[in-house]
Amino acid sequence: MKNVLLLLALLLGARTASYGQGLRLEKDSLRQVFAKAQQQSKPVLVILTVPGAENMPPKPNGAPNKSGLDAPAVVAELNRAFLTKKLLISSAEGTALGRKYTVTRYPAYLYFNPDGSLLYRSAGNYTTEAHYTKDLQNFRQAQADPHNLSYYQAEYQKGNRAVDFLSHYLRKRRELGQLIGPELLEAYVGQLPVKAFKNGAEVQFVLENGPVVGSQAYQLTHSGNGVTDSLYKVLPLAQRVAINNLIISNTMAQAIATKNQSLAMQGASFARTTWTANYQRGARAYDSNMLTFYQSTQDTTSYLRQAALFYERYYMQVPADSVARVRAAVQAFRQRQAAGLPASSQYRPATAADKTWFSDPRVTQVMTTSRASNPPASFVTELNNGAWAIYQTGTHNREYLLRATLWSKRAVELDPASYNYDTLAHLLYRLQFYEEAEAKQQQAIEHARQEKTSARTYEQELEKMKKRQL
Repeated sequence: MKNVLLLLALLLGARTASYGQGLRLEKDSLRQVFAKAQQQSKPVLVILTVPGAENMPPKPNGAPNKSGLDAPAVVAELNRAFLTKKLLISSAEGTALGRKYTVTRYPAYLYFNPDGSLLYRSAGNYTTEAHYTKDLQNFRQAQADPHNLSYYQAEYQKGNRAVDFLSHYLRKRRELGQLIGPELLEAYVGQLPVKAFKNGAEVQFVLENGPVVGSQAYQLTHSGNGVTDSLYKVLPLAQRVAINNLIISNTMAQAIATKNQSLAMQGASFARTTWTANYQRGARAYDSNMLTFYQSTQDTTSYLRQAALFYERYYMQVPADSVARVRAAVQAFRQRQAAGLPASSQYRPATAADKTWFSDPRVTQVMTTSRASNPPASFVTELNNGAWAIYQTGTHNREYLLRATLWSKRAVELDPASYNYDTLAHLLYRLQFYEEAEAKQQQAIEHARQEKTSARTYEQELEKMKKRQL
């Protein structure tokens, strides 16, 4: 079944490639895998990926290129000593895991101790066996470290609340890219004297752990004593942005986990205030974060209502000159793609569209396999994503479906790509315009072939449409 992450693979012109062949992958749920790991005293490797992230660029002669993860020695060691689980970020387990461990590059490899604590992580796909052998060595070293994350977690559970211990625990979690739960940061802040918050280094440390808006840690670092304001005047822009983004993402994660709309609104309001010089971007940041909250908490009614306003306001009222520039850029890209320029794999900065697909504003990089180059980031992909998100809610409300269909038609008009036609076909099918839906799906298949991407999923969807089984 198509989903928005599959669109990413198609958008990037992903090729079918060998990846992890021979690995014995666990079929059970992640919870069951960790339970089995404890019983068998085996570590767990979780491979978190998006469709296409595992694909390798072909060799200069066009022959397929294999991943180093397929090397017999690597496969043998993983099958012998690990339980290996592969998850798509689009799955419920994958989304939760990606959010918990702030995964921003794909494919990601998360190495866990049998007790479920993360000890090592890496990301990317490489042709060399040595890269994965080194990962295994690094994990074993982390396992042997007497002060690894398992140690800190066990001590914390025993009630250790010493300031130095909590400080090191916070640093260890950040080192491994884990979210800092508000309870841990609150425990640390609770051990500090009030005068500590007149110390710039201490305030910066707390800020860099992303205090949840409204929490004690947030209030003490935003108490009006001027330390935070002074820090923001001297810290590099990138560091200030990183702090603000972490505060926003941790607040929204907590709001989503507790289904606390009031907290979500506080987080979204904080996001808005970070755009002090641009009211429109601030308003958009607020609306975008609330959309993520409604979507993540499955508040379909609120999501549909707000999504309709959001996409109409920010993506259907783009000035004509901007539309013309986007159209020209997309056409130039398609011409380069049709010329069959060599494919290449690399990490690229995540676009707003990616962050919508992943439902996670922390996504910063995505590994891509593309022909020529990536399509220009624009409101075209945003419109397609918005239309598909409406479809994914399962709604049969014709007003929302018709609005989404207009967005989808606009995307097709500006970029007649396979994935845009596919979205339009599904919306038309949901509206019971069956013949038109089948025609658009057929166009998705034809464009996929022109784009030299797999048309199999589109063909399967067309068969379901013809049988009225979608």
